[in-house]
Amino acid sequence: MRDTHARCDILVNNAGILINGARASVMQEPVEVVVKTFETNVYGPMRLMQTLIPLMKKQRYGRIVNISSGLGQLDGMGDGYPAYRLSKTALNALTSMFADAARGSGILVNAACPGWVRTDMGERQRNEQRGAGR
Repeated sequence: MRDTHARCDILVNNAGILINGARASVMQEPVEVVVKTFETNVYGPMRLMQTLIPLMKKQRYGRIVNISSGLGQLDGMGDGYPAYRLSKTALNALTSMFADAARGSGILVNAACPGWVRTDMGERQRNEQRGAGR
């Protein structure tokens, strides 16, 4: 990518998958589901940041926003959504690590939680929560 693109000002890492949903418990979550979730939700953003930060450093400017989730907060962590929760917690840690590594370079790295968003994944999550409340 560095060979074909001269610069990158902003990166928004918005990748996210939720495979098993709310009904999954950490007691039964297959490790393969966690691995697949991490591939998209953690390793993808990590690879992009590793690739694009050198471009940003050359121009001494860049902004990175990793789209996270309240489900990735340690405060209030509970059962349900185990692979997704673990991946978003890891993304939050990764965000802090990259922010520290980029400190002083003109690059800011942050995470943001947009709240519920109307997507295929968001609709499924909302419907699961409604069903669980009945």
